[in-house]
Amino acid sequence: MKRNTNQDIYLYEKRIIFQETQRGWSIVIMPDNILLDNYEHGFPHIHPDRAEIKTKTLYETLLIVKSHIEKYKKVELDLLREELLK
Repeated sequence: MKRNTNQDIYLYEKRIIFQETQRGWSIVIMPDNILLDNYEHGFPHIHPDRAEIKTKTLYETLLIVKSHIEKYKKVELDLLREELLK
């Protein structure tokens, strides 16, 4: 399977790495090591607990992540989970 090139966004000392492939999509927030994807389980989820998130597309999820970081200037994991799980 051919993989698309990773794309990066830098916000407030956070690196958001995202990609979309034929199998699905993923978003990694560094250096917090937060992973959101829709691989393996067939539904979008946040790791490590694989809690299903409300968004279905990469860009919809990415918008929530970017807005969260812009609002708080960092990642508040509990608040980000609430925003993604609503």
